[in-house]
Parts: sequence; structure tokens; C-alpha cells
Amino acid sequence: MSGSQEDVTRAVLSCVHDFLGGPTPTGDEWSFEFGEYLESVWGAVYGGALTAGMLAVARAAAPDRSPRAMHVQFVRSVPRGLARATAKVRHSGRTVATVEVDLYDARDKTAAIALVTMVTPDAVATQYHNMSATSFDVTTVPLDTPTLRSPFQAPLKMLREVDGVIYRAYDETLRPGVDGTAPTIGTLSAPWDHLDLTGPEVACLAADAMSGAPLLYSFIPADALGPNPDLPLRFTTAPATRPVQTAGTLLSVQHGTATIGIEVQAGDQLLAHALATALLPRRS
Repeated sequence: MSGSQEDVTRAVLSCVHDFLGGPTPTGDEWSFEFGEYLESVWGAVYGGALTAGMLAVARAAAPDRSPRAMHVQFVRSVPRGLARATAKVRHSGRTVATVEVDLYDARDKTAAIALVTMVTPDAVATQYHNMSATSFDVTTVPLDTPTLRSPFQAPLKMLREVDGVIYRAYDETLRPGVDGTAPTIGTLSAPWDHLDLTGPEVACLAADAMSGAPLLYSFIPADALGPNPDLPLRFTTAPATRPVQTAGTLLSVQHGTATIGIEVQAGDQLLAHALATALLPRRS
């Protein structure tokens, strides 16, 4: 898309609005109407939708900037329906702006906090550029146990399913997890157009969905798994593709918490890197 960064921002906000139910400007704030189709199996809006929505709010707060990094801290679950967000530009330099976004649930309780690094596109040396990625070598095997289905998986076409059988995908050529398990490979089809502009938002949807998946095939039992309290992301400027693929690796397990490394690829280009923390709560 030709034009200014402000034109890009307007196009992105219009593009993601229907699927995310926002952000809709309401005075100095933005609102969301999160639909039932965005829920996880636990009944709350899944973190990828929250993250993509907060990124869109950061774009709205700094429309002349382009996102490069984001750290989201999830405080509590968000039920479907109304939510609101506020944004504050904490620093606005010639090259970098830092935007803080706070998301509140319908009870007006803090639900998520994000810090977003935004850059002025014309202020960086764009001649230094390489986003190439080696495509994943995907192996699929049918799952021999039932899989819980989340509502958000259907519109994003995330399940590898043939004749009612769901398949697990992994890549044995990548660095294995800390327990020797091959990294899990996920897939996602963007729910909107303008894939050339919305790579970071697509990456949010894909990365969060992978934040717990590697644990399901690790040495950790399913009844020990808990929530993911944070998601740090680093974005490239690559366009998204349909679909994108994501690799998730269990990097470490440290006294009741786990770290998952995530890589999101769009075709032969890197779309984003992410890390996620997973909690393994003590069961009484």
C-alpha cells in the first residue's frame, strides 16, 4: 500500500475491526465487543485476540509509527462482551515511541497491560533488511486422544483435521525442547484482508495460540498446566500470508514455571519471534 504511515494505520484499524470487535474510539478511550467465537476452551477471550486488539490501540495512539515490539502482561481473564482500553504515549522520540495500553474488562478491572515499541519508518536505515526464514519440515501424526476444541480455532482454521481425525504437527529438524520433544508446529489462517499491512496483528493471533501447545506433548502432565501470564513479541515488517505457520519449543522448566520459544513464519519470511511464560500451579 502506498501512502503515509497514517494511511497504513487507518487501513489496519478498519481491517481488524470486524473480527476483533474493535477498537472503536469512544472519547479518549477505545472499546471492544469481543464475540463468543473468540473464546478459549476455558470460556474467556483468548490471549491472541486481546494482544492483537491492544496492538491496534497502540497504532491508534501513535498513528505515524510502526510497531516493532510488544510485551503483554495478562492480569486476569476477559469474558466475551464489552471491554475498554486506554493508551498513553509514554515517550515520543524522533525514532522511537513507547506506548502503554491498558485493557479493562466489563467490571472495569485491569485485565492486561502492554508496552509497545513503535518506530518512525523514515528514521531507520531501511537498506539493512533480511527477513528470510527456512520453511518448517512438518511431520503430522493422528492424535490418539481426544482434543479439547476452543471456539477461536474454527474461524482461524487452526486444527489439522481430516475425516474427523485431528493431527499433531511437529518438526524434528529444529532444536528440540529441553526434554527432547520436537517443536510443535501450528497453523493459522488470517481472518481479514490487507495481509501486507497486518503482519504484527496476525503474529499476535498465531503466537499466543502456541504459548501452551508444546507443554501438551512434554513430560509435564496435563493436570499440572496453568495459565500463560505474559507474551513478549518482536515483529518484522514482512507481510502475513494465508496461512502462517508457528513453531513452539519448550525451552526450560524452572521450579514450577516454563518458558516457551515461538517463531511465526509467513511463507519463506519471518513474521515474529515470541517468548511465553507458563505457570504450573501447585495442586492441593
